Amino acid sequence: MLSETACPDYSGKSRNAGKKIFLILLILIVLSLFISCAEQNYSEKINPLLDKYIEAWNTGNLSLLDGVVDSSFELRKIPDFEPMRGIKSLEDYIISSRTVIPDFFLKETEKLFISDTAVVVTWIFTGTYKGESDLPPTGSKIDIPGFSIIYFSGSKLTGEWIAFSDLTWVKQLGFSIVPPTIK
Repeated sequence: MLSETACPDYSGKSRNAGKKIFLILLILIVLSLFISCAEQNYSEKINPLLDKYIEAWNTGNLSLLDGVVDSSFELRKIPDFEPMRGIKSLEDYIISSRTVIPDFFLKETEKLFISDTAVVVTWIFTGTYKGESDLPPTGSKIDIPGFSIIYFSGSKLTGEWIAFSDLTWVKQLGFSIVPPTIK
């Protein structure tokens, strides 16, 4: 007959392993809460900046950019994505866009934070093409979908890459693109 002391006692080890697993799970839960709170914090901090930025585009009120846009802001747009640097370049571009399309209105359709320094914003901009730029004024109504990747650091927007279809734009203005004939 075996005595109770001769049998190995696994119950203590089992309890210790259970405590360790519980402690590890608790640490993982706390860490995941901190990570999700950090994501929420930067979106909560950046969303009001994005709202003011879009409002500046929609109204032409450039004073809305104060405190929102970093002095080193860099704007890039289709077709070549050449950088336009500084707040003055951004303001000039907004003014020229609103001169050509005085009723310019940008409506955000979706927002996706892709990191703690960038957000993708899909949008539709509408307006009436009345001014002269690369193309003559047509008076055509436009409704152009596109997207922007907007960069931020701390509590300032630092840059934007703007993309949309030039073909959609040209067709809505009433122009057509004629390919060259091949001989």
